[in-house]
Amino acid sequence: MAGQLELNLQAAARRIALNVTQLVRIVRETLEVHLGEYWVVGEISNSRIAPSNHLYFTLKDARSSINAVMFASSRRRLRFRVDDGMEVIVRGRVNLYEARGTLQLYAEEMEPRGLGALQLAYDQLKQRLGREGLFDAAHKRALPMLPRAVGIVTALGGAALRDMLRVLFDRYPNLHVLIRPALVQGAGAALEIANAIDDLNRDGRAEMIIAGRGGGSLEDLWAFNEEAVARAIYRSAIPVVSAVGHEIDYTIADFVADLRAPTPTAAAQMVVPDKADLLRRLEEIGATLAGAMRSATSGHRRQLQHLEVRLRDPRTLLRQARQRLDEASEELNAAMRARVDDTRRRWDELLVRLRSPLALAREQRLITSRLALRLAQSMGARTAPMRRTVERFGARMAEANLRAIVATKRVRLETARVQLEAALEMALERRQMQLGAAAQRLDAVSPLRVLERGYAVVVNARDGRAIVDAGSVDVGDELGIRLNRGRLVARTTARET
Repeated sequence: MAGQLELNLQAAARRIALNVTQLVRIVRETLEVHLGEYWVVGEISNSRIAPSNHLYFTLKDARSSINAVMFASSRRRLRFRVDDGMEVIVRGRVNLYEARGTLQLYAEEMEPRGLGALQLAYDQLKQRLGREGLFDAAHKRALPMLPRAVGIVTALGGAALRDMLRVLFDRYPNLHVLIRPALVQGAGAALEIANAIDDLNRDGRAEMIIAGRGGGSLEDLWAFNEEAVARAIYRSAIPVVSAVGHEIDYTIADFVADLRAPTPTAAAQMVVPDKADLLRRLEEIGATLAGAMRSATSGHRRQLQHLEVRLRDPRTLLRQARQRLDEASEELNAAMRARVDDTRRRWDELLVRLRSPLALAREQRLITSRLALRLAQSMGARTAPMRRTVERFGARMAEANLRAIVATKRVRLETARVQLEAALEMALERRQMQLGAAAQRLDAVSPLRVLERGYAVVVNARDGRAIVDAGSVDVGDELGIRLNRGRLVARTTARET
C-alpha cells in the first residue's frame, strides 16, 4: 500500500502540481481502496452526542489516539450508554476527513471489553432506575386475595400462556381472564409489552396483571430489560406480577413489579387461590363456628338455669319494695313538714328582728318632721324678742325717720328668715340623704333582696340547719331550698369539699 501511494504521488508530481484538496482526496481514495475494516481496542474519551444524534469520541491507548464517529444509524443499535473512560472494542474503517485533513475512525459496531454489551446495558439501566426510586418497596402494592379478573400480557400461542391458563382455571374455574397478546422477543417487543400494560389499565376490568414469557437466553429475555417496559409497570394503577424466564433469570421488570414470580406457572399459582382449598377451609371454619355457637349456647343455658334457681318470685319483691316505698314516703313527708315548720319559725324570728326598710324610712321622716317643728319654734322664739324690741324702739323713735329704720330692720329680718329657711332645707335634705343611704344599706343586707338576686337558702332536712359547709352534708341527704318565690326539695348525689 505504501508503495502504491508513493507511486501515485510521484506520478502526479511529474504530471502537475496538486492543491491541498486534491492531495487529501488522493489519500482518502487510496485508504478506501487499500484499507479495510478493523477491530480496534481503546479507551473512550471526549465523547459527545451531536444534535444529529451522531456520537463523536476519541479512541486512545497509552501512546496514541484517533478521532472517531459513530453515525446515528449505527448508534441506535447500541445496548449500553457510552461513557468516558470505558474500554471498548470498535469495528470500523479508517478514512480521511477532507475538511480537516485528519484521520478518523468511522465506527460501525461497539462492545465493552471484558463485559457483554447487554450485561453492561442491564447494569446501567438498573442503577439509573434504582436511583429514581422505581424499585422502592414503598411503591409496591399487595395483590387482591381473590381477583375477579386477571390480565395476561404475553405472546399469543406460546407455551407460557397455555401453562398459565391451565393452572388458573384448574385452581379457580370461575376466574375471568383478559389476554392482551404482545411480542415478547425481538425488535419492537418492549414497546408492545408497554402498550399492552397501558391497554389493560385503560380497560380497567383486570384487578392484577401477569406480564411474562418462558425461558431463554439474555437476548431472548431482553424486552423485559427495556426502560419502556419498566416505566409502564411503574405507572400501572393495577398491581403487576413479573413472570419472566426461569427461577435463575432476573430482569429489570422483576425489580419494578409489585411481585416477582420465578416462572409463568408459579405466577398463575400465586395470583389466585385454589377454589377447592377455599371451600374446604370454609367448611372447616363453618364447623368450628357452629361448635363454638353450640358451646356458647349451652353455657348461657346453664347460667340461665342457675339464675332461675336463685331468683325469687318477682311479685314478692315488688310487694316488699312498695311497702318500703310507702314507709319512706311517710318519713319523708314528716321530715318535710317538720323542716317547713322550723324554717317558717326561723323566718318569723328573723322578720321580727329585722325591721322593714319602709318602717325605717317612716321613722326617719317622723324624726325629720320633729326637727322641723323644733326649728320653727326656735325661729319663733328668736324673732319674738326682736319684734318686741322693734316695737319698743318704734315708740321711742316716733319722731325720727321710723320708716327707714323699720325698712332696714325688715330687710335684716327677711334676710335672717331666708337664711334660716335655707339652712332648714339643707338640714332636711342632708337628713333625707342619710335616710336614703341607710335604707339602701339595709335593703342590700336584707335576706329577701339577696334571694331576689338568684341566691337561695339551703338547709339540711335531717337537722333543719342552714348549710354553709359541703362537708356537713352526706350523699343521699335531703335538702330544702328557699328561693325568692317558693321552695324546692332536692337530694344530694355527690359533693365536693
